[in-house]
Order: sequence, then C-alpha cells, then structure tokens
Amino acid sequence: MSTQTERSEETVASGQSPITGVIEAVSVKRVLLAYFLLAAAYIYLPIFSVIAFSFNSGGLTFPFVEFTFEWYGELLANEGLIEAVRRSVTLALVVTVITTVLATATALAYRYDFWGQRGLLFLLILGIITPGITYGVGATLLLNEVLGLTKNLWLAVPVHVVWALPFAVIVLLAGFPPALKENEEAARVLGAGPLSRFRNVILPQIAPTLLGAAVFAFTLSYNEATRSLLLVGNQNTMPLEVFAIAAGTRVQPYLFALGSLTTVFSTLLLAAAGLLIVYNRRS
Repeated sequence: MSTQTERSEETVASGQSPITGVIEAVSVKRVLLAYFLLAAAYIYLPIFSVIAFSFNSGGLTFPFVEFTFEWYGELLANEGLIEAVRRSVTLALVVTVITTVLATATALAYRYDFWGQRGLLFLLILGIITPGITYGVGATLLLNEVLGLTKNLWLAVPVHVVWALPFAVIVLLAGFPPALKENEEAARVLGAGPLSRFRNVILPQIAPTLLGAAVFAFTLSYNEATRSLLLVGNQNTMPLEVFAIAAGTRVQPYLFALGSLTTVFSTLLLAAAGLLIVYNRRS
C-alpha cells in the first residue's frame, strides 16, 4: 500500500497525469503487435473463408458439413467461366509484354536526369491514384465515343497497361543492382555500343527483377475489373464474369473454388516475383 502511495506521490510531483503513466506502462511493441494481428485477421480471414467453403459439401452453409471437390468439378464444367478465364490470361499476357518493355525503358531512363522527369513521374503516379471506375469511364468516352472503336477485349489493353506500368517501374527501380550504372559506363568506355551494353551488361543483371516486374504486371491485369468494365462489351474477363454471375443469382459455391485457385495462383506468382527481386539485389 505504501509503495502505491509513493508511486502516486512521485507521479503528482513530476506533474505527470495518471493517464500518461498508464500509456507509458503499456508496451509499444504489444500495441503494434495487436494492431498487426487485427489488420491481418481483417485482410486474410475472408480469403481463408473462401478457400474453406470451396471444400464444403454444404456450399454456403455453416458449420462445415463434409470435405468435397464437387465445386471444383462444377467450375471446370462451366464453359462460360472457363472461357472468361482464357480471355483474362490472354489479355494479361499481352499487357505483360507491353508493360515490361515500357517499364524497362522508363526505369533505365530514370537513372539519369532529363527534361520532363518530374512530369513523367506525375503521369505514372496518376495511373495508380486515379479511381478505376473513373478511368474506365474516361477511356470508354475516348475509345468508343470519340474514336468510334467497337467494344471488345483488346480495348482494355491500353487501360491495363496504364494501371500496371507504374507498379512495374517501381519494382524495377527498387530491384536494380547498385553497380548497374557503373558497369554500363565501364562497358561504354571499353567501346561497347548501346545494343551490346544492353544485351551483355544490363540485361543479365536486371533479368530476375525484370521477371518480377512482369509477374506483377500479369497479376494486376488478370485481376483487374473496374477499368475494363465498360470497354470489353460481351467479352467478359474472369472478374467481370464472376460479377455477372454473383449479381444475377445467389452466389454459387463454384465461385469459391475459382476464388481459391485464383488466390493461390496470384500468391505464388507474387511470391516468386518477390524472391526474384531479393535474389537480384543480393547477388
């Protein structure tokens, strides 16, 4: 009792409020850990729920009834959804090639100072901060109404490139080896031309990071929906087909199977991209 009284007297004497004392007594690490766990639960519990229900014979019923692969069989039998997945993969591959080429040129250019450097950076960032539906409406007005192009899958290519390009540039700039510029300069002094320097000096050093940027571009395009919503017409990509099914009827269990496969596929791709970038930086 006397100890508590002495602590209270010390707190009052120092001018420190009791609330401040409580805050200081709580470990900052514990608060941050609790915050991290809550944020992780908020983000990942819905994903784990989708994966769990994709194996539930009772569909959307809870608690879990029985383990089954029935919904995966229904998914493979749904020709419309499988065709939408094919469209998404095809579109993502085209976007990946274009984005990787443009991102590589941009990232290599940003190693030097040039006129309009800040303006170009601002334009790149706009691709990230502009709301997807806003950009989709603007692209539809330009491509369909102004230029008179018919709605089809390929109109989504430039829209997806604008979305994926800044991420690919950031990945490349973050993964470039520190000595890349010096090695290129040494090759130039020794008489190597621009093409020879790129093929023999630059490309071997940035190849893992380049693959990582390509994986990011593919994943972003494959999962994109809002930016291409008004452009593709009746050639729905996988996300748009899922939205159409979910909006028209009760959510079907085979959509959980598709969500599980897409989540695992995207996670593996992003993990591979991260490993490639880390490997390139360390090597």
